[in-house]
Amino acid sequence: MITVLLVALIFAANQNDIIGWIIVVISAGWLLLAAVLVVTVRRASQKVGQTLDSARADVAAHRAGQSGAAAVVDEDAHARNMKLDHSFKIVQVQKRVITQELEKGAEADMEMIERALDTMEITATNGRDMLADLVGRSEKKSGDDGDAGGETIEGDVVR
Repeated sequence: MITVLLVALIFAANQNDIIGWIIVVISAGWLLLAAVLVVTVRRASQKVGQTLDSARADVAAHRAGQSGAAAVVDEDAHARNMKLDHSFKIVQVQKRVITQELEKGAEADMEMIERALDTMEITATNGRDMLADLVGRSEKKSGDDGDAGGETIEGDVVR
């Protein structure tokens, strides 16, 4: 476009015709339009590139946030985690029951407290059995007392 404008300028200056100057104005307009289009397309492509980079980073962060490091979905682990979540909710409810009963003082229903403690013990045992193969101990057999061959932990409870 620059070449066309220069040729039109040279011919218009040499011949000094009105038609030559009209061609110069037309070629200058086309050159200006081409320059505007180049600048606009360049800015748009940079903006699209930034948007794509941002989208890729968002997806990568989302994937990393979901899985920690790996994107492998183990359905057994998911089911176990859901069961453990439910077990923790049971323990929280039973803790609330015990707290409410103990707040009653002398009027507390000791049978309800004992049932809540039994429920918590059963829930904890079931949860530990779900994790037995992952932590390297065998599952507790019915009628078995203790921690199925594990070492007993002793110490003081600190509050």
